[in-house]
Amino acid sequence: MSAETLIRTLEKLLQLHRNLYQVTTQKTEILKNENIGELKELLKKEQMFVQAIKQIETERIQASTEFLGAEDITLTACIEKAEGEQKEKLKQFSANFSVIIDKLKAANQLNRELTQQALQFVSLSLDMLMPQESLINYQRPDGMKQPSDKTRRSLFDSQA
Repeated sequence: MSAETLIRTLEKLLQLHRNLYQVTTQKTEILKNENIGELKELLKKEQMFVQAIKQIETERIQASTEFLGAEDITLTACIEKAEGEQKEKLKQFSANFSVIIDKLKAANQLNRELTQQALQFVSLSLDMLMPQESLINYQRPDGMKQPSDKTRRSLFDSQA
């Protein structure tokens, strides 16, 4: 059996990964601009690409199994079995996948760091607006706490 079905599946898979990378770079810009509305829409789009990649990956596994007729269904194993022009195409796919996966990893790491920084900023802002109550020097001798409506006091207390 020829590798044409596998090659067509790999073409689809590579294009989906490229589209996912574009979405990831757009997400980086949105995170920098702190636009939550656009981020929600982009996350939906990203999820669609991830689902499509899962579906095409299932097709790739099936095509690899049919091509190889073995349990080892890696792209490397397919390259070893292929001959001529098909072998060269599969080598090119392998190189392209390596490049795009590395780019995706780097972009996702950057997005993770941007998200963590944003969350740290929000946490710091909340702590500044709603500080923890300081400990009181004297406590009740029986160790019971007095009932309190608020466990945290806001910096902007409306009853002041």
